[in-house]
Amino acid sequence: MAWFTRFTRFGDVHSVYSQEAEDSCGIACVMMCVYKINKLSPTKASKYKEDQIYDIYGRQAGESYDGSSYTYANYLADTLNQLNCGVWEAANIGANAVSDALVSTVGVEVPGAGPIYNSLSHGRPLIVLTKWTANGGGHFVVVDSVNTVLGSLYASVCDPWDGDVHVAPFKQGTGFRYVGRHQPLSWDTGGKKHDYSSPSAGNMNGWVVRPVGS
Repeated sequence: MAWFTRFTRFGDVHSVYSQEAEDSCGIACVMMCVYKINKLSPTKASKYKEDQIYDIYGRQAGESYDGSSYTYANYLADTLNQLNCGVWEAANIGANAVSDALVSTVGVEVPGAGPIYNSLSHGRPLIVLTKWTANGGGHFVVVDSVNTVLGSLYASVCDPWDGDVHVAPFKQGTGFRYVGRHQPLSWDTGGKKHDYSSPSAGNMNGWVVRPVGS
């Protein structure tokens, strides 16, 4: 679909990609991770077309992929390992451990602490898998920043379905609940995207795709 620049109430900026196909959320998450890691490296490619990632994913999975079926975490990690953005792994760490992984992998930023402090605390993006409560389906999203305010933690969830960033509160050591919903204060600068006609709630089921060593 398209790339969108999104802002949160914490003053941070997020580049979010809106998936083209019904089931290509995992591919879109791969694209976002590559961009977020390589955007400041002029010798590395930071953006790819979605069909290019389809081809790479299909080679890792051993069959052609066109976006019309679910992707799998292990093959997404294999795909990232072909894109010159570090070494990645897929792991089922358990639903209650996802919140801890957000802190250890992504890092915690403090609004108002300044760019130097936050650049030192900032880690790498994490792909997490949501299991929707209503229909049991899965949906991959990317968390690329975590902020803390008065002791509470908030994850910035880059959702490829609507190409938007959703701020979700969470607590360490407990399950991470995510609700995809229409963002009334969001605005678009061009490009196509899907939308949440009604809120979709789910829980991160424990599968993550992360840089090795995080």
